Amino acid sequence: MQRPIYVLFAGLLLSSTSFGFDALQDALNNAPAIIRVEEDWEIMIAEPLPEANLPQIVTVFGPTDASFGTHTMFEINHGTLPQFTEGGMQLQVWWGDFLVGYRQQFAPTELSFNSEIIRYTTVTRLHDDHLHMEVIRGQSHTFGPFGNSSGSDDGGFLSQRLNTFRTDLNPYDPYNSIRHSRVTYGANRVNRFVRKAIRFYSEDGLYVEDKTRRYVHRLSADIEYEANGTGGYGTTTTDTSGTSGTSSP
Repeated sequence: MQRPIYVLFAGLLLSSTSFGFDALQDALNNAPAIIRVEEDWEIMIAEPLPEANLPQIVTVFGPTDASFGTHTMFEINHGTLPQFTEGGMQLQVWWGDFLVGYRQQFAPTELSFNSEIIRYTTVTRLHDDHLHMEVIRGQSHTFGPFGNSSGSDDGGFLSQRLNTFRTDLNPYDPYNSIRHSRVTYGANRVNRFVRKAIRFYSEDGLYVEDKTRRYVHRLSADIEYEANGTGGYGTTTTDTSGTSGTSSP
């Protein structure tokens, strides 16, 4: 079943059928200046293994390709700066190979509940000659609420900013985060890792929203459960849109 995208045209929020990224890209090609992009994520943990610090999950987002440009890495259940630490979460902002900064929350608390669902929104936005990249509206059983809930412009939990000459985020590639995000270790312990929506905002408010589910990683058990409402946790990974990482015990 096709899911809708919503387009703001002449001040009205309109709905049209989504046929994948081509429809979204067509809308973005005619967009006014985009100043904010939000992506909604959901992760369902199958069976974590706290004694081995599994699983480890990374969400990548930002205004340019992570291979060479400005981007953010949001690490869940671990942190890699200034050295590897178990548990918690860490947000890192990079400008190419140059580290802009990083922030942590909840380390060394580790994922420890079966069937736990983690939800959060990643944000890239422009404000007062600064580029802000942050995580907001985070919620999980292990960590409780997380992210930059204050919405502060001077930095908060899981929030970083840098000076910029950008005046818009129109080159933002909606596929970039799917391409680079992954379960780095313990992929067989994550039932699904999915982006549920992406939204682009102009000065006038919401311009376009795509609610197509894009899977970074998915176990066969999740597909079976969606199909018939039953099924246990399998260990065969179906990687439908992005790249999943190493499956560890």
